[in-house]
Amino acid sequence: MPRDERPGKVQRMENPFRYGSVVTGQDFVDRDKELELLAKELRSGQRILLFSNRRMGKSSLLKELARRYKKEFIFAHVDLYGVATRNKFLEQLVGEVSRAGYTTPEKVVSALAEYIKGVRFRVVITRSGHVGIELDQADVRDNELAEVIDFPEKVAKKRGKRVVVILDEFQEVLAIGGVPLVKTMRSRMQYHAHATYIFSGSKRNLLRQLFLEKEGAFYKSVRPIELGPISRSAFQDFIADRFKAAGGHIDLKLAKRILDASEGYPYYAQQIAHELFDMTRSPTSAEEVEDAIAVAVEHQMPAFLVLWDSIRSPLQRSYLLAVASEPRVPHGTVFIEKHRLRSYSHIQRIEKQLEARGLIESGEIVDPMFALWLRGLRRAP
Repeated sequence: MPRDERPGKVQRMENPFRYGSVVTGQDFVDRDKELELLAKELRSGQRILLFSNRRMGKSSLLKELARRYKKEFIFAHVDLYGVATRNKFLEQLVGEVSRAGYTTPEKVVSALAEYIKGVRFRVVITRSGHVGIELDQADVRDNELAEVIDFPEKVAKKRGKRVVVILDEFQEVLAIGGVPLVKTMRSRMQYHAHATYIFSGSKRNLLRQLFLEKEGAFYKSVRPIELGPISRSAFQDFIADRFKAAGGHIDLKLAKRILDASEGYPYYAQQIAHELFDMTRSPTSAEEVEDAIAVAVEHQMPAFLVLWDSIRSPLQRSYLLAVASEPRVPHGTVFIEKHRLRSYSHIQRIEKQLEARGLIESGEIVDPMFALWLRGLRRAP
């Protein structure tokens, strides 16, 4: 008899819920309509702005897009988050397009020599055995930048296959190279017929400046697509199916409570389900779900404490606590007086400041778990 099947031996089941990292394949939930729309727009060469709140699943959606349509397109994923300089951005852009478009270091070297003549790059092999690209000069002059930006288009023409460059957290480009870099990118990309681009991000105020305002460098050059919560019914079924596949069971009403708490955010829904499965494979009460929600909030507490400490204004703190305790309540005179928020003009100024930080939207707290944490903070002695 196998070891884990001996009488009295409790089998340890792998937790079927994943959070905190990009998920694809069987861990990916729904989004079929969004994937089909993205693929349709890419086929026509349309540039896309994909935006949403953080933890709504943009990165997973884009990874799943690349997985499903890898035979049709060449995908290069460039993550701008944490990129500090323009040179590092150019290395990432050229590196990701090279790795996506060519299978050997020799082919990459040949492509660089053919398509980027004015800028010196060298090909290196990383510790993990992958092809890496490094700039072999101190800086790239403005008049040389166009060659680098045109690299995806030249690779696409040579390969006879559309190259899709995903520029994740694209709003960071403003800190990397400022308006001059953005304008150069727009001036070159508008002529790219074989390569196209998905600009992805979560900082709405910066993305709005770039793409949706008349003064923005990319104004009217993209198809904007906002990513909202996953369908409640699809997510409920997913949660129930994963419990069942792992040898457990959950009632759909309890799965619905998970989605109510997470407000359909894939990250948080998976986290709460993960915590619940760790507690019991077959939950039977609402109290068990509430315990899982409390554990999920507790695990997020270090990040929330850092965020809370960064909010120095007492009035902003009072406003966030008020909105967390009374969500979807009109911010009229009664609300203002009850929470001592001074005046409506003060609220307008606070909302503008917090919206710029991505903390609230339309007078509501964006992050549902942060709102739950604030409610607990308000109740604390």
